[in-house]
Amino acid sequence: MKAKGVLIKALRRAKGERGLRTAKPNVHMSDGHIKKADHNLVVMTDLSSLGHEDWVVIAAYYAMYQSALAILAKIGLESKEHATTASVLEYFFGEHIGRELIEKFNEMKVQKDRIEAITIKEEYIDNLWKAKWARETVQYGISVTYKETDVVMKNAREFVSKIKLVASQLDEEIVRVIGKEISDLKEMVLKRGFSE
Repeated sequence: MKAKGVLIKALRRAKGERGLRTAKPNVHMSDGHIKKADHNLVVMTDLSSLGHEDWVVIAAYYAMYQSALAILAKIGLESKEHATTASVLEYFFGEHIGRELIEKFNEMKVQKDRIEAITIKEEYIDNLWKAKWARETVQYGISVTYKETDVVMKNAREFVSKIKLVASQLDEEIVRVIGKEISDLKEMVLKRGFSE
């Protein structure tokens, strides 16, 4: 399902426990998620040195997920759904940023290099999805080994670093444009519904 469709469906569930909710952008919460992501990277490294491959994967994924939540907090969104969180990154920051959002960035004359700085390459988003799948496999499975812990650890470190860079580039003007797009999506849900 395309990221926009996932977001629309999650916004429909906003009143429930699991939907995508809007909030005020919260830099303090964003910073807290980054600290938690950094903590999880340390835990990941410690677990690796102890040979706990399954928990390395879990800690690596949660480092990535916490950093993703930092971006959501910074733009005024709250999500408890992992797929929705990844879809927010893909829709607002992926290489295929929606035309509407690009037009809004152009209207505010955001320089191309700033747009590139907040763009998350598809490989990072793919690595988040792969880590999610690997985390589910080791967490809910019976194996305590995982052959690709080095790859997962490398991807987690790179992902968190990229998210930190994106978060540092999100000034009030960009957050305002993204907030407007979020409002437009909510309006679409409330007034017209949405079918994809």
